[in-house]
Amino acid sequence: MIAHRAVFAIDTLPILPLPLSLFFEKVFVQLWSNISTCLKSVVPTCFTPISYTTFTTASHPGPRPTPEENKAPPAQPFLNGRKPLNIVIIGGSCAALFAATLLKRQGHNIRILESAPSSSREGLAAGIGLAAPVKRFFDENDRLKDIPFGTPNDTINFLDADMQVKQMVQVGLIMTTWDATYYRLRANFDALRSSYCAEPPGMERDEGEGVFETGKRATGVEEVVDGLIVVVEDVGTHEQLRYEADIVIAADGANSNMRRQLEPQLQRDEPGYVIWRGTVPTADLSQELLDKIEGHTIFYPMQHSYAVIYTIPGENGTLAPGSRHINFAWYFWPTPSVPTSAILSDTNNHQHRTTLPKGLMRPEIWSAQLSHAEKMFHPLLYSLISQIKEPFVSVISSITSPRARYMNNRLFLIGDALAQVQPNTGQGTNLAALDAMMLGDVVKGDLSAEAWERRVLEVSGQESAKAKGFAKGWLGEAGWAVGRTWGFVRLCGGCYV
Repeated sequence: MIAHRAVFAIDTLPILPLPLSLFFEKVFVQLWSNISTCLKSVVPTCFTPISYTTFTTASHPGPRPTPEENKAPPAQPFLNGRKPLNIVIIGGSCAALFAATLLKRQGHNIRILESAPSSSREGLAAGIGLAAPVKRFFDENDRLKDIPFGTPNDTINFLDADMQVKQMVQVGLIMTTWDATYYRLRANFDALRSSYCAEPPGMERDEGEGVFETGKRATGVEEVVDGLIVVVEDVGTHEQLRYEADIVIAADGANSNMRRQLEPQLQRDEPGYVIWRGTVPTADLSQELLDKIEGHTIFYPMQHSYAVIYTIPGENGTLAPGSRHINFAWYFWPTPSVPTSAILSDTNNHQHRTTLPKGLMRPEIWSAQLSHAEKMFHPLLYSLISQIKEPFVSVISSITSPRARYMNNRLFLIGDALAQVQPNTGQGTNLAALDAMMLGDVVKGDLSAEAWERRVLEVSGQESAKAKGFAKGWLGEAGWAVGRTWGFVRLCGGCYV
């Protein structure tokens, strides 16, 4: 038995050496491809193997409903083709901005309600991989195409304990940051000027109006004749406000208040481990280390733990060599000596529920984690971890609503408000873009609301299963064959629809 999940506990699980396990994983990928071919006629939407290159190219449109899906019921003009619609979006996340930008350019009037007191999102430098849905969104809708905002990570390199590459997968990933994506979307939606985009593009004459209101917390949605009312509290004055809307889109994140009201019985799935994160400027790292990691996505496995390391833009989105950052993410089981509750208690003794933000970690907590890192990582990688100035940490969890549409197809959930998938396979932003683009098809009348709901729930369910399977293999929660192979299929182009 394993006393606890610390990576230096005695491991009794039959985990194969990395080169051998990767060999069997490649065999399984081929086996999975053969099986999926046989199953395709039975479940055609779930087993469509594609190469990773195809998956990550902008030309791959991502999941699309088949003609059969739209036959029952058929797509009809949404709300009898009324235009412009008055659309209220709850939450100012990337998911909200994906939807807002699309619908505004269809000619509808958009009001985003964000509870934060300002539009500033500085310091949210979590990494984001631009896979097919996000690539497609920006290819079709970005008016700043001549200004790159991501860093190429050409390969996924699986390293052994000696920092030697044991497996290399050509992927052509583009990595960026949450804040760079947010400001890019704001420039496209309402021409917000920022250090990321000093000269946003102008708006077209046929667009609808777009408003991004801060300090507004949505507390409820009421059905009225021919529409909805969004009940809102002004965060500063506590004044109660009411906004009329033809439709409402809830994009208020993983802790969605709207989802909680609509589905109060839902509970989070928390397997018990956390993700430690941080960034380091490349200028602070040795050339020896940069030669190993810069421009690549690094996968560094350990017993019941692993780290993912990749290159992202630097301050204000800069892509200049020498000014970029290295993003570090470490999946780790808390030890009995420093449990999760202690990790999430900040410098002000405030207990956080899911994430301890940057700048609030108690020094003794980070010092204890650095002690683990020194024992577990190669000295070169430890030199990276020890340079992290503002670490932050999140509890791994997932939650999915059983429904995506409510109130007679006038209230929709998208992004993490609909389904927060474990971050192990990095699909949160891509699912948000997919939800938004397909919802745009609903409003245009090209897709029925029923087909949209069926499709987004299907895809989020598949991605959730893949993320959990990946984690189970590499973090020692289950047998190697299922978990690790799911992860490799996910990375190298298995089943994504």
